[in-house]
Amino acid sequence: MSELAGKVAIVTGASRGIGRGIAERLGSAGATVILAARSLEHTTDGMAGTLRDTAAAIEASGGKAILIACDVEDEHSRVALISETIRRAGRLDILVNNAGRALHESLESFTSAKARSQIEQYLTAPFDLARLAAAHMRKQGQGWIVNLGSSTAIAPSGPPYDDYATHGGAALYAALKAAVHRLTINLAAELFADNISVNVVAPVGAVLTPGVEALGVITEETKAYVEPVEHIAEATLALVSAPPRTMTGKIAFSYMFLDEIGRSTHALDGKSILQKRPNTGG
Repeated sequence: MSELAGKVAIVTGASRGIGRGIAERLGSAGATVILAARSLEHTTDGMAGTLRDTAAAIEASGGKAILIACDVEDEHSRVALISETIRRAGRLDILVNNAGRALHESLESFTSAKARSQIEQYLTAPFDLARLAAAHMRKQGQGWIVNLGSSTAIAPSGPPYDDYATHGGAALYAALKAAVHRLTINLAAELFADNISVNVVAPVGAVLTPGVEALGVITEETKAYVEPVEHIAEATLALVSAPPRTMTGKIAFSYMFLDEIGRSTHALDGKSILQKRPNTGG
């Protein structure tokens, strides 16, 4: 419980999936976790999972959570998330930009409104929240920002192309994730002097979340690339528990990154080791 003791961390999209997993792991490491999503008490999109559910899991492990309803597509909601965090928790040390629900449709059915929504979720919101959070982190003398990336940011080879590349809607999502990777590296450079680290964390393949299941992109062919959420949660903890200037500007692909640094993957409650790696104290 000591790695993040005294730290305050925002995790967007914390009601389910990767966001929930990261929030639980940061909570078990001692952080006060600000859980942000649209689904506060009740789901807003028909999928299982609310902030109240995530908070219950964190508190059951002895952690502390604060719930703040937030729609990352809305500028005023983003501003309110940061200001309310400062008001209720007194500081902001860590920002994890995870929120977003991918929309995969054919080019013909992808309206400009849908495209703007995806851009707002996956690119504008992480940039804006980083901008707002950095102002407080500068005053504190340090901070950590982690953006959720994707292996889809790597351009596909072909022809022939794999099933995912030819699946409608993959192009915009992948392009936005590539932009997030590039944004992260440049923000790391810009904020280095302020002792604020900026990194990407991403699955090596995919994490089977409710959103991913709804997309229908997990096939018999792609099942082999599905990984437990615990790897990406542990990788996030590793990024935000290191001194900012020692680990910044990285594109950390979950268990590959953990292999590289020799850190074991723990359960989300931090009480057991799921995958032991050499040269690690845990």
